Parts: sequence; C-alpha cells; structure tokens
Amino acid sequence: MKLPRFTFIPALLLLAVTVCAKVNIVYNGDTLAFNNDFVRQSSGYVKTSAVLPEISGIACSRVTPGYIWMESDDYRNVVASDEKGSMAYLKLSFTNLPSRWDWEDMCGGVYDGKNYLFIGAFGDNNETTGNYHIIYFEEPEITAGSTTEKRTIAASYIKYEYPDGLHNAEAIMYDNIEQTLYIITKVYYNVCSVYSLPMSLDYGTEVQTLTKVCDLGVKADLGEDGKHGFHLVTAADISPDGSLILIKNHNNNLPNLSVTLLWKREGEESVSETLKRQPENLVCYKSEWQGEAICWLDTTTFYTTSDEDEGDPPIYKYTKRSATALDDL
Repeated sequence: MKLPRFTFIPALLLLAVTVCAKVNIVYNGDTLAFNNDFVRQSSGYVKTSAVLPEISGIACSRVTPGYIWMESDDYRNVVASDEKGSMAYLKLSFTNLPSRWDWEDMCGGVYDGKNYLFIGAFGDNNETTGNYHIIYFEEPEITAGSTTEKRTIAASYIKYEYPDGLHNAEAIMYDNIEQTLYIITKVYYNVCSVYSLPMSLDYGTEVQTLTKVCDLGVKADLGEDGKHGFHLVTAADISPDGSLILIKNHNNNLPNLSVTLLWKREGEESVSETLKRQPENLVCYKSEWQGEAICWLDTTTFYTTSDEDEGDPPIYKYTKRSATALDDL
C-alpha cells in the first residue's frame, strides 16, 4: 500500500530522524550482524515528477558538489537536483543512444582522470530480451541557480552479454580503485549474482562478455517458499574511496524484508574478495515505496530515493552516527 504524504511532517523534514526496526536477514546460512553506524533523515521531495517520473538511479555529482543526478526507467532523461530535491537544475537528453530502453540504475566514477556517469540499460524482467548496454558520458558541470536549463550531449555505450545466458538487472556500481564496472542481477525467488567488466573507452561496437564474480548468498537463505532472505536487488554503489559497498533490494511480497547491506573492504583486497565475505545489515534503512536508488556522497553520507509512478518521491539522507544526542534516539 502506498503511504500517504501526511506520513511526513513538512516542518520537521530536515530534523526528523527515523528510528528503524531491525529485520533479521539470513545470508550464507547465518543471521547477519546489524550495523548501527548511520542514521536516516528525511531530506525533502524530489520535485521532478513532470520531467522524470519513476526514478530508478541516482549518483552524487563530483563536478558540481551538492547536486544529485537522477535517471528514469523509460524516459531516457537525466536530471540534476540539489539534495533537498527542491527543483530540477539541469535536464540532459542525448544523441548516439542505443535503441535499448529500460534504464534501471546509474552510478558515477573516475576513469583516466575524468568523471563519468554510467547508466545501466539492462532491465529484462522476463529474461528474453538481451541486447544489454552500459551508457556512459563525461559528467557535465551544473550551472548553480539555474532551474530551467536543458542540454543535449553525446553519449557512448558498451554492449555486453553475460557468460551464462540472459539476466534481468537493476543495479550497477563502479570501483574507482580497479576502474571496473559491476552489474548485479535482480532475481525472483533465487540468489542474485555479481558480474564485472573493466572500464575502457576502446570497446567500440564489439559485444563484451562479463565475468561472474560471485553469488549474493545461497538459495537456502530464502526459505522454503523462496521469498525470504536477500534477493531482488534494485540498487548498489561503491564509495568514492572504494572502502564501502552498499547493495539494496526491494521485496515486493514482503516489504519488511527490503534491506540495505554494507560490505567493508579490508586493505587492498578486490571487490570480488570483499563481496565473498559476510556483509552487515544496516539498521538505519527503512523500506521505501519501490525503493530502487542509492548513492554514496562519501564514506559518511549516502542517499536513497524511490521509483514512484505518481507524485514527488521522498529523498533520504543517511549520515554517519557521531557521539551526539542522536545516539540516544
């Protein structure tokens, strides 16, 4: 059921801290430890519904700090907003796009000293479509204070395939250390899998084959009905310094099992090594209506918003817990 807007108190949006219930998640046969390092605050509403309904992916701007990029499933637009979602500052449209629609997630990263944005055009709910793409372009600068600017830019794309057939995916992340893209499948009633592809500007029109990195848990975690545990991945991101990895899901059948998991990288290990260890279950995350987007600002702050087909979706800011009065809430 969709929550009514009066669930939130507008006058307290920036101050209210949501106290979230703990949800036990079994992963690789063990109940995950809880992580209580972050707190969640309502930040505002994303005022982009007229130009960007159904937000599926977000990424913090590295070129113009203080702004967040957002993309939509079927509309092939990208919009920038401030963190309060108060208005759209820049709307991008593109030339040189593949015909593939169904944009499902986005992320940012640095390659060869330049900031790029990556969009995953890889939704395939019935696993019948194929024709998967990663769209990328250099991140443009946002003109602060402009509320009506529109810009058309040229995009590039990488066409890829999986080594083991067709898959549906809704999550993409980029590691600045390895300069590698990671795609995570969204699977119903089974475990999701992680695949990798090193970033390159020289792939051209050739189809690239991803490498399978690992599965996220085991099928036994999901219970006898296959509906419990961690599956149905909808978003992911790696912090800019590469030390923290967030992967979130959205369980339509059991919303209380919509969670965000946190992996902490140790030393110089690879992303694949990190993901093969047990994550922690973030206490601060609370299920959103069709929550499909997450991004790191830095190791102390990340954001989420949701894929809504009407109205303006809320945007949430999660900050590192400090030794303040917040610890007593």
